[in-house]
Order: sequence, then C-alpha cells, then structure tokens
Amino acid sequence: MALPWACIDWTPRAHLTPRASSLRPHCLARKRLLLWRPLPSELNASFSAENRCLVFKVLSRSLAPGTLETYGSGLLLFHVICNTHGIAEHARAPAGQNVVALFIAELVGCYSEMAIRNAVAAVRAWHILHRHVWSPNEAKVDTLIRAAGKEALRRKPIIRAAFDLATLELLVTRLDPALPLDAAVKAALLVCFWGTAWLGELLPRTLQGPNGFAASRCVTAGNLRHSHDDHGNPISVLHPVTGEDIYWAPRADFSDASSALQHHLALNKPTPSAHLFTYLDKHRRSKTLTKATFLARLAAATAAAGMPAPHGHSVRISSTTHYLLNGLSFDAMQVKGRWASNAFMLYLRRHAEIMAPYLQDRPAVHLDVLTRTAHLRSGDMVHHRPGLS
Repeated sequence: MALPWACIDWTPRAHLTPRASSLRPHCLARKRLLLWRPLPSELNASFSAENRCLVFKVLSRSLAPGTLETYGSGLLLFHVICNTHGIAEHARAPAGQNVVALFIAELVGCYSEMAIRNAVAAVRAWHILHRHVWSPNEAKVDTLIRAAGKEALRRKPIIRAAFDLATLELLVTRLDPALPLDAAVKAALLVCFWGTAWLGELLPRTLQGPNGFAASRCVTAGNLRHSHDDHGNPISVLHPVTGEDIYWAPRADFSDASSALQHHLALNKPTPSAHLFTYLDKHRRSKTLTKATFLARLAAATAAAGMPAPHGHSVRISSTTHYLLNGLSFDAMQVKGRWASNAFMLYLRRHAEIMAPYLQDRPAVHLDVLTRTAHLRSGDMVHHRPGLS
C-alpha cells in the first residue's frame, strides 16, 4: 500500500534528486524515518500506511527539536555504508549484529561517540517505526559505541564548527570598517572564505622569527592582481609563494571580499612588498596582521554577538560547505580549494560530522558526499597542511 503523502508536509527541492529507489524516495532529512521504507515483513504486513503515519507523528512529538533531522542523517549514513559493502535490502531490516557492528566501525574516526550513538538510534527507531524486530544485543552495541568514543578521544580531533552566511554577516557587522585593524580583519576573513584558503596561507603565525612575515614566503600586496574568468567575469587573484592561485569573484552584498580588500588597502596603505593585510596600529605604525591577532579580534566580535569563537580552519570548512550547497561541482571545488584528488575526498570525510547539519536538508549533496567518501578507511585520514590551519 502506498504511503499517504497528503498526511504530512514535505517540500524537497526539485533539483536535488538522490539515486532513485522505490524504497527511499527523495525527501528532506526530517522525513526519512517515515518515508524511507524497509522491505515488508510478517510483522508489518498488516500495519497500514495510515497507522505508520500516526506512529510517526507521536514519535516526532516525543523527540527534541532537531532530532528527526539528526535521525534522517544517521539513516542516510546507514544506507550509504550498506551500499558500499553490498549489503542487500533484506539484511538491512531487520539488521543483524554484524551489520550494526560494521556500521559503527565505519564511523570510527569520522564521528564523535554521541554522533555514532545517534546514528545507531536512528536505525533502531526506523526498525521500530516500520515494525521490524531490532535484534542486536544492546550491551554489545553499547560496548562498540563506547570503544568508538575512546578511539575518537585517542585521536583528539579538533572540532572546528562550520558557519553559514548568516553567521558570517553577524561577524562582519561587528567589525568597524573605519578602524584599521577591523578593516584588515574583515578583508582577510572574506578573502579566506570566498577564496577557500587556509588561514596560514594568508596570515603568519607571529610577527617575527621563523613563523613571522617574510616576503619570500608570505602573501604581499604585490601578489594581488585582477583578471577575468573564461566567461569574461571579473575575478581577483592572489598568487602566494606556494604558486597556487587563490581567487574569488565580486559580490553585491555585505560579504564582498573585493570591496573589503580595496577598502583595507586604501585605509592601511601597505607597500607592494609588505604583508597584504598590514594595518596601522594605534601609533599609526604599519603592523603585520598575524593569525593570533586575527582570531583574537574575531573572538571579541563573536562574544559581542553571543556566539562561540571560530577556529582558524572553520573558515575553510565553511567555505567548502557553502560552495557545495550552492551547486559548485566536486571537481570545481577540488580545483578551487587546491586539493589533490584523493586529498579532497579525505578532507570531506574528516569533516563529515561538522558539515552534516548544513547538508541534511540538501539530500543530493549529502548523499554525494557520503557516497564519495564511504570507501575511504578512517586510517587514511588526511592531516592539515603544516602551519596552514
């Protein structure tokens, strides 16, 4: 019996279509628990679609806000991993101990213990909703999850949360463009975001010493040029000493990196051989913008806005997430971010948990990310380029 689509409100985006499946129709993350069906069983043969919908509504009211989206993402992970290992539909529900153990093992190193626990809870809730027996031994499952959590602690991943354009706007509006430091910080932030740069490519760690500014290894005002893309559209290009161009296009809103950079250059007037983001200190002396000063100023801005302070690498993660969500192909994103082929896939897998909340209502992009990275083992995790995070 077909599911009664009219009994719920779901509005997927027409241009985002995951791989066709009669069991898993295209829908938003919060609807997957209901709309993604397992194969029929003796238990659910007499369980009507209307009854299933009723149980789903009761279940959804009992869950905290956002849990349905989290469960939808966990269910997507489960099926992507099952696809990767060739697990047949009849073995996914009811899922046996070995299937659940494999699912947990595949998430080790990419997700926290809590995220893995939520993903398993999603598969369990899916079984209950669709009247399939949940047979895995709970004690053994819990042991596996706790072991996965210990592995995550052993690796000590640094959580660098991503942010969206709304958060970027809050950050930018907390910076005063009339102040030399704020003008430099704003320009560096927007160039890093729209150029998908490592912060270490743009800012030295210290003022002096081996990690300080040197024109032979850091970006200077003379490295900036203006050009056009293949379609004649204007772009700005920053050619650092690594030889890999950082480029971005102008925008007609608050986040335009080009206008922010031009304002900074006009206000702070760095010489061609000076660091690109040199600013005038309170004594009107030129001073190199370091990574520490940049992050400290952003921390003050986020504190004023009541938000957690961003980490340096969160800008690059946020940029990657934004471009993928807005239709940039994986191949184009790989080129823009200056990744080698396998390194980009490893990067996506390493940051899968951070990106998931932004991807869960973009099913095609989320499915594509998970499918492309599912075959990569956690032992292959790529590390940040030294000094560039």
